Amino acid sequence: NVMAIVAMRAARKPPDDDHPYGHRKYETLAAAGIFVFLLLVVMEVVRGALGRLRTSHVPDVTAASFVVMLVTLGVNLLVVRYESERGRALTSELLLADAAHTRSDVLTSCAVLVSLAGVWLGYPELDAIGGLVVAVFIAHTGIEIGREASGILSDRVVMDENDIRRVVMGVSEVKGCHRIRTRGSADHTFLDLHVWFRGDTTLFEAHRLSHVVTDRLMAQYPHIADALIHTAPPPPD
Repeated sequence: NVMAIVAMRAARKPPDDDHPYGHRKYETLAAAGIFVFLLLVVMEVVRGALGRLRTSHVPDVTAASFVVMLVTLGVNLLVVRYESERGRALTSELLLADAAHTRSDVLTSCAVLVSLAGVWLGYPELDAIGGLVVAVFIAHTGIEIGREASGILSDRVVMDENDIRRVVMGVSEVKGCHRIRTRGSADHTFLDLHVWFRGDTTLFEAHRLSHVVTDRLMAQYPHIADALIHTAPPPPD
């Protein structure tokens, strides 16, 4: 959470000479950092669970154990609900990643409660088995967060070409478009494409029309941070 706060402070900085596209990828880097931390947690949980299986260690389970886990479960449920709502409203990949991380804590708490009940009833091996189940939950969450962060960092396609083409072709003077490329995140997307105009279109008119195309795209999709239009005549038949 501390890492997320620092990253979001850095990500909100405006573009500068060294970062003309802005600083938004600091948020993505923080999400990738959450993935790394979760990976370390999985390794530690698995190591501890296997160690308890080998030693047949019997944990001390009391009523306080259940109270602690029930309170933890309730707090995490509230955090997941609020953070998910704000993450969707702000289209923040970092908030959504942290909400996913906390959601894994909810599943973890449920697994721990089941394990504690098993130990309470006289099955101490369920403590270690519950630890392995917890590791699976955390690993799944980490993989989802890592996949999303890696897609942004590797410039995976963000928007469907057909959606963009439909808006572009809504400008009557446009004769076609191709080489449509998008990158970035769902709330901060960069777009570039080639747009065809009639061969006798003046440079001034092509420039004006390219702004019309850009304005329509950004009005239809407000998450587009910048759209670069390359003007060209239609290719020969």
